[in-house]
Amino acid sequence: MNTARKPPPTPLISIDRIAVRLRDRWLLNGLSWRINAGEQWLVVGPNGAGKTTLARAIAGLLPVVQGKIHYHSFDGIFPADAIAYVDSDTRRAFWQRERRLDHARAYAGRYDASTPVRDLLLRRRLPFQCTTAYRETPIVDAIRMFDIHHLLEKPAMAISTGEMSRVLVAREMVRNPKILILDEPFDGLDPESREQLKVMFQELAGTGFPMIFITHHEDEILDTTTHRLVIDDGRVVHAGPIDRITSQTKLPSKIASDQKSRPTPTLGSVPHPSARGPSPEPLIDMAAVTVRYGDTVVLDHLSWKVNPGEHWAVTGPNGAGKTTLLKLITGDCLQVFANRVRLLGQNRGPHQTLWEIRRHLGVVSHDLAIGYQKSLTALEVVCSGFFDSVGLYRYCDDRQVKTAKGWLAKLDAAGLSSTLFDRLSRGQRQAVLIARAMVKSPRLLLLDEPCAGLDDKTRKIVLRLVEKIGREEKTSLIYISHRRAEIPFCTTHHLALDRGRVVACGPVGADSG
Repeated sequence: MNTARKPPPTPLISIDRIAVRLRDRWLLNGLSWRINAGEQWLVVGPNGAGKTTLARAIAGLLPVVQGKIHYHSFDGIFPADAIAYVDSDTRRAFWQRERRLDHARAYAGRYDASTPVRDLLLRRRLPFQCTTAYRETPIVDAIRMFDIHHLLEKPAMAISTGEMSRVLVAREMVRNPKILILDEPFDGLDPESREQLKVMFQELAGTGFPMIFITHHEDEILDTTTHRLVIDDGRVVHAGPIDRITSQTKLPSKIASDQKSRPTPTLGSVPHPSARGPSPEPLIDMAAVTVRYGDTVVLDHLSWKVNPGEHWAVTGPNGAGKTTLLKLITGDCLQVFANRVRLLGQNRGPHQTLWEIRRHLGVVSHDLAIGYQKSLTALEVVCSGFFDSVGLYRYCDDRQVKTAKGWLAKLDAAGLSSTLFDRLSRGQRQAVLIARAMVKSPRLLLLDEPCAGLDDKTRKIVLRLVEKIGREEKTSLIYISHRRAEIPFCTTHHLALDRGRVVACGPVGADSG
């Protein structure tokens, strides 16, 4: 009988009773945890539990004011340099940066200029002009593992959300990190892109590379997971190995929905109508719209009309052109001036200013939440909607304050008025941003993946808010999502895109609710 003991696991990161302080609020008070070399951890918990705070503290992105995080075998390398950290905010920050650069180039008359993916991949470590960069082993490995070689020379603005996700993970891996932290990395990805990226993560995990993976969706859990950490209210509820026999990879019942599964609305596949009967002036009227970046066509001769009272779901795989379509409406894509686009009854042109358009638009997106970095209360964020500003720089009169409070009450968020926005959970932030979008009584409400990063309970609350607006207000909805189960029941019409082309356009099925 072999009585030899297995050698103890090699510690990689040890967390000893840490606490993080954000202004006067203490988070993760006394949390302890240990990650050993080669382990693949799944971290779960409800919105507001502290998952992202913990991940950012480990990655050296938040200061630890109590306790200690020990980084074993890091050889004195600073955590932010030795740990790869990727979340959906990272991707959105890149999009925002490229959008600003795109605007600057347009104003300078450099319409054909763009940032190639190659520069995003190499910026941290090598000069843009380095032609031998691809021969370095870490870069070659990252390019191969995440299948991005064909993207290197493409403009960053022309690649899909799924492709950008792969580029950003590869960008982190060229630094030879000690561990990879993935915080909701599948947000905003279509099913095919999610599955492709999941397979790539599992291939990486199969090499023994340690990972920490945060998700709210059971179908996203990696098959290579070895351990699970459950936290709630900043405290460890459970930490230990996965028991495959008892299927402990499933999300805990405390986190799973305590209601019946929400049925999926039926989206119609009605061919694009060639003619319509008499109708009011369309809110949106696009005719043969084409948007391209270099040789890449993002929208290809797209025609689309949205009439008052219609609620549209816009679907399609990553790279279909959905986000570009929204940018044409909001004015963030300057190629709107080179196309036949009529918004709110007027031809889009110099005589129709951006502010005139946005006065009638409400927008809810995760990009907007990222922009609120200052210390604003929930009520102040809602009031900023009157001025279409990210931040509140003007005085609100009594009528506006009353309207803002009324919308918070309508969305069951009246108790959040005096709470700082950066202290709210993701679900609470979404409710506040919806109220911000509605204070102007907009004619159009644009919602871009409003349920991304939400747990089941919070997702249902947000969907109820959206459906309430669709049924009770005079605002038309345009709702983008990759998950059919998140389409509101008030949806009346469906636009499906693929590679910039319309593949379905018309009323939803009669049984869609």
